[in-house]
Amino acid sequence: MDTNQLWKDRFQYHIRMVSRYMRLIFNDHLAFAFIFFVAAFAYFYQAWLETVPDTFPVEWLMAVIVGSLLTYSPVRTFFKEADTVFLLPVENKLRPYIRNALVYSFVMQSYWIAIALFALTPLYLQIYDEVSARYMLVMIAFSLVLKVGNLISTWFMQKTRDMRSHYLDGIVRFVINGFMVYFLAIGAPLYACAGAVLLIGLNGFNYAYLFKRYTLPWDRLIDQEDAKLQMFYRIANMSTDVPDLKRKPKKRHGLVRLVTGRMPIRREQTFKYLYAITFIRSGDYFGMYLRLVALALFFVFWVPAFWGKVLFAVLFLFMSGFQFIAIYNHHRTVEWLKLYPVAADVRRKAVHQLILVIMVVQVVVTTIAFVWASDWLNALIYLSITAAFTVLFEAFYVRGRIQAFKG
Repeated sequence: MDTNQLWKDRFQYHIRMVSRYMRLIFNDHLAFAFIFFVAAFAYFYQAWLETVPDTFPVEWLMAVIVGSLLTYSPVRTFFKEADTVFLLPVENKLRPYIRNALVYSFVMQSYWIAIALFALTPLYLQIYDEVSARYMLVMIAFSLVLKVGNLISTWFMQKTRDMRSHYLDGIVRFVINGFMVYFLAIGAPLYACAGAVLLIGLNGFNYAYLFKRYTLPWDRLIDQEDAKLQMFYRIANMSTDVPDLKRKPKKRHGLVRLVTGRMPIRREQTFKYLYAITFIRSGDYFGMYLRLVALALFFVFWVPAFWGKVLFAVLFLFMSGFQFIAIYNHHRTVEWLKLYPVAADVRRKAVHQLILVIMVVQVVVTTIAFVWASDWLNALIYLSITAAFTVLFEAFYVRGRIQAFKG
């Protein structure tokens, strides 16, 4: 078996799949919102830099952010369930395949490190204005070398099923990575090199006591690969239908009882109840909503200008309403829903009400944040703007999108 060719085939299939969904994602209004967000963030980030005190701990911020990106180093293998039958006999011949997997993982994850360093560089140079451009290139190169070491360490750790060992390895590498980035930021590269020696020693220990002693845990590697693929599918499903998406509901009994406990048991409440527990228990929607609200709160407190706060808050309000229109088709493969003796308008109305409620809750939460971050008058202005935006968005945009759905 030519495992090198096997990797090329799976890599090409993966690229075609990702490209197809990315075109669908960024053909929608989400692309405009993303570009608008980046432009607005850059503008207010530049304005914020002018007010940063010289005592701002940028080196610790870099240590936490870049150290986390270095520590989190999963290896994409593209393994499938059938590999437990067809690749298990040739496990000792998979070295070219694994080498390509490490190279691909390094290239993809290096983008995030480069983006983080690119975003943090203006802040870093604001505090350390004597640093040269050559030293910044050294920091980037050193970080990429550290990423290689972390990827190798992560792959060596894959051989063990002991999760305590995985957690311990992650904590140790995070501490080492964080301090290496910190020492680089304060201009002490020799201490950073000492940390690199520790990372090399950790890799040697993992290789001798784990990698050489055990075989590949195929079931665990396949589950990890499937989890990464499903994560991408969940993101794509916010903009288009993804037939291969697997949905794993979460319990959240207390929150379900809190939301549905007072709903009257009537026919017209059928889909309101269904979509309420779908929003709460699905692994897609509730977590995404909390993250969007958290980001809106962050920018309300971080952006200095009032209209900048309003701009970001409205942007994330739009993203909340836009993302959850897809909940209408969440149960599209469940045929028995068509047997409900309920009109289709009741189903559409339930989705309208759900989106209206989550947007109103977000408006209330961010308005309270405006009171703390600004004053009552600005909070009332923001409330008026977002209330009007919510009503118009739900009445026109959401209604048009839902009416376009079939069924």
